Amino acid sequence: MTEPISDEGTEQLMTAAVMYYEQSASQQEIALQLGVSRPTVSRLLQRARDLGIVQIEIVPPHVDPTTAEHLRERLGLRSVHIAPGRANESHPGPLLAEPFGEALDAAAPTSGDVIVTSWGRAVYSVGRAMRRTLPGVVIAPAMGGNASDRPWFQPNEIVRTWANESGGRPVYLNAPALVSAPLAELLRAEPEIHEVVQLWDHAKVVLIGVGAWPKPDPSYAAAGFPVHDPALVGAVGDVAGWSFTIDGEIVRYHDPRVLLGVTPAQLRAIPHAIGFAGGASKALAAIGAARAGLINVLVTDTATARAMEAHLNSEAGTRSQR
Repeated sequence: MTEPISDEGTEQLMTAAVMYYEQSASQQEIALQLGVSRPTVSRLLQRARDLGIVQIEIVPPHVDPTTAEHLRERLGLRSVHIAPGRANESHPGPLLAEPFGEALDAAAPTSGDVIVTSWGRAVYSVGRAMRRTLPGVVIAPAMGGNASDRPWFQPNEIVRTWANESGGRPVYLNAPALVSAPLAELLRAEPEIHEVVQLWDHAKVVLIGVGAWPKPDPSYAAAGFPVHDPALVGAVGDVAGWSFTIDGEIVRYHDPRVLLGVTPAQLRAIPHAIGFAGGASKALAAIGAARAGLINVLVTDTATARAMEAHLNSEAGTRSQR
């Protein structure tokens, strides 16, 4: 409980707040005016905020819609939704949640519709930050699990997070993502697994984290994916376990295992394939994913959007010089 303050205390708070926020005085100047120490001024300003005397509002700047439209046209996307600012690549959800809400509203999932989710920090982070309700919507993983202990590498954990935050109905896939071809065939025939796998052909929305290559994070290797395979040298990104070049060509690595997950053809058939690209390092990956047809909606931030435009302009300049 906040203690009441005296009239003299209120006068100090108001003086400090007005001088600092309206007159741009330094804390040292305020300290001299009030006859107190500079740390005391800092405490007065904090108290003014705590009591509501000072209320700070962050108003995001308007994002120029022409950037989104240019990217949409040049990459053949259904839509592009851009958040102002630069996303934290480790936790992009708080910044990307609002533009994602716009993309989700356009998809308009209703009770009985299916949303499938891939893996990745962005999908996990946006799921924790988003504030849309999805009552009756089925939420299922787009691929099996792996050996990583990180929640953003576990599709079932991501499904659980999204269902908890949205009120959707979770469905889990209790099988590994990378398995031998004979085992994949057997698993797909199991009734419990088959029930989930068939949802991929009926999904209205897929939520995709756009990953960038190369993979410096050792967690990717711990998850069991062949990040050091020589075939992946030319890759710029991956989505839902599928890697691709900047031109949108799917890269086939040499690992004998197969992916128990949604295929590129299935991704291309889903009406709303929403890709999350938070952070400028994802620029090339977002371009490649769009060209591969693995996403048709992009949710990103202004820093990434600018980096994407810069690369596309560079490509266009190179072509014009040939």
